[in-house]
Amino acid sequence: MKTRLAIFEMHHLGDAVIALPFLRAASKIFETTVFCQPGAAGLLRDSLPGLEVVPSEHWSFSGLPMLGSSDIAACVWPDSRAHLAMRRTGAGRRVGFRVAAENFYGAARPWRKRRLVAGQLAERVLSIPFPLLTEPLDRARVGQTHGESWAQIASALGFEPDYSFPWLPLPAVESTAEKFVQESRAAGKKILALHPGGRLPGKRWDIGRFQELLKGYLSDKGFSVAIIKPPGNQCLEPINPWQRIFETESIPSLAALLAKADGALCNDSLASHLAAAVGVPVATIFGSGDPAWFAPFGNAHLAISTDACPFRPCVDRCAMPSLVCLESVSIHLVEEKLSAMFADPLLKPTK
Repeated sequence: MKTRLAIFEMHHLGDAVIALPFLRAASKIFETTVFCQPGAAGLLRDSLPGLEVVPSEHWSFSGLPMLGSSDIAACVWPDSRAHLAMRRTGAGRRVGFRVAAENFYGAARPWRKRRLVAGQLAERVLSIPFPLLTEPLDRARVGQTHGESWAQIASALGFEPDYSFPWLPLPAVESTAEKFVQESRAAGKKILALHPGGRLPGKRWDIGRFQELLKGYLSDKGFSVAIIKPPGNQCLEPINPWQRIFETESIPSLAALLAKADGALCNDSLASHLAAAVGVPVATIFGSGDPAWFAPFGNAHLAISTDACPFRPCVDRCAMPSLVCLESVSIHLVEEKLSAMFADPLLKPTK
């Protein structure tokens, strides 16, 4: 009988994508159950058929009499609520990151510092008489990405994440997108997938600047551009016949379309992590977030951000009169990263 492993990934869709290499490898070794937010449940089920997924909006699962029976529980987030849930599984081994400043995202911000102190107090109280974590970890190095933290947990459990591409099964792209890809290849054009959406305003670069890119740099350089219409967000207007709008009906279909491109340009969002998950180089525009923590896998050198805002990362609680973090990202900065992305032959996946 396999050892039973409970994983807690209680954050957003992009975070669930980052966890996939860990979960793919773990599910081959352990009988793995993932506790997650309801919005991430479908992504995880589609990505790893057969994985047991338990969605819940309650971090501590305080309303549930039990969380099943596990041998090991793990979580990458230094959060006492998750650690309490891990203990409620009955797991004898509970592996995770201590609630400490060096492990805590945005710990320098006053409102995050208050949450950190509250979490540390909760950790102490809840650890009486039994510790929440039996194997507390600290991030191995300053500047370690979230994905590397998952790898650190994997190492503690005796295996390595599976980074082979793609990280999730890909359906066929719809016929009009496939035709666009074939026409672009026949014309010798590089294909850029452009996704201008993002979950929160602090993660969405100005739509007008994306439009200027279409009109200027991307037209002048002769790219084919697959403009992906984001749900609920304003979309762009094509400038020429080599720029076309596509809609995707699901996360796997979005990943499949991204996989057809030679490169991608996205905000700090699910789309950027999906591009990395299918092996496509991606330039990512960061606003409120910190690329040192959340740059897409293998693409930290293509992250686009500035230090204009002294409060970044603010964890989407802006302390400035306007979104300085995004306003300070110039079109020129984005053009530089796109030029670097397409100039390096090592970044071009084989199609």
